[in-house]
Amino acid sequence: MRKIGLIAMIACTAAIVRAEPLLPTADGTTWQYESTEELGGPDAAAPTTVTISVSVGRQTFDGKEFLNFETRTDDVVTRTELMTLDEHGLVCHVRGGKDGRMARLDPPQTLVPATIKVGDSWESDGEVAGMEMRQRFGVVSQEQVRVPAGNFRAFHIHCEDASVMSVALDRWFFPGVGFVKETTLVRGPTGGLLQRVTLELQKPPEIVAKPQASSSPTAAPPRQTPTPPIRGPEVQTEPSRAGKKLSVEVSTDPAGGMKTEFKSDVENIYVRWHGHGLPERARVRVAWVAEDVGDLVEPNFIVDETESVAPAPDASARFTLGRPPDGWAEGKYRVEFYVNDELEETIRVSIVK
Repeated sequence: MRKIGLIAMIACTAAIVRAEPLLPTADGTTWQYESTEELGGPDAAAPTTVTISVSVGRQTFDGKEFLNFETRTDDVVTRTELMTLDEHGLVCHVRGGKDGRMARLDPPQTLVPATIKVGDSWESDGEVAGMEMRQRFGVVSQEQVRVPAGNFRAFHIHCEDASVMSVALDRWFFPGVGFVKETTLVRGPTGGLLQRVTLELQKPPEIVAKPQASSSPTAAPPRQTPTPPIRGPEVQTEPSRAGKKLSVEVSTDPAGGMKTEFKSDVENIYVRWHGHGLPERARVRVAWVAEDVGDLVEPNFIVDETESVAPAPDASARFTLGRPPDGWAEGKYRVEFYVNDELEETIRVSIVK
């Protein structure tokens, strides 16, 4: 039954394209869902719940750059989709499963056209890995949907797929965020329920840095929960100095307020930057460096770092450094801010008992 579920999830994959803003595609943008699976039949086990995340990046395949949407279930990659997002809409060209093998879609599958409105409908017929797909999509309504991430007036998209067995997929899409809810129903030849899978978005999409591997023993790095860069002066920071591309701040208050000394038991440290005339698609990298923490790690050790692409010259972002499980190591640290790999700003901080 699990195999049927995976086929159903892959077969009816869909996404929406609309006039901007449609959905964020900066490298590292991640959507976190909770998935609940129910199996039909009198002997079915109790529903199971897992965490699913979808992250976007870039990947070159056969000489062409694609958006790489990578799906992880409990931190295991279960699906990879290479897509383009342009005037034709969101189009899937290559798809792979848990085994890592990639298969071209022939022809490429238009998941959703470039514009969307209630009443739209389209068909998607083709073949992937030798399996024929026959899918019918329709935007049936625009309705209120409440999920842990919030309350959205979303487009309700219904998909029927008869390529494997009776599969019905319902998705709710909100422009600027993405898919906020999804329900997949798989029925047997007699119409009986075989499987129901429900996904709900747990929080708004955010940019999450991939952890860096290290051969040196280190203290547990802080958890980073970055929020995606946004357009406009959302983060209030000190006025920019002449020639500076960033104004930056470190604080214990999510609303702001510069601080450079922190107690070792502080729960969160907030790091913020605000752009001033950033170049187009500037890469802003933030590094958390242990300058001197005794014998715990070598001096100037990079504990963690993250990078995001600024969508506008005045983009802003905030990153949350969560206290490691064993607490913050006392000592001297610094936060380095880079624009296109050039050091722009440095803030030195200390953690005390």
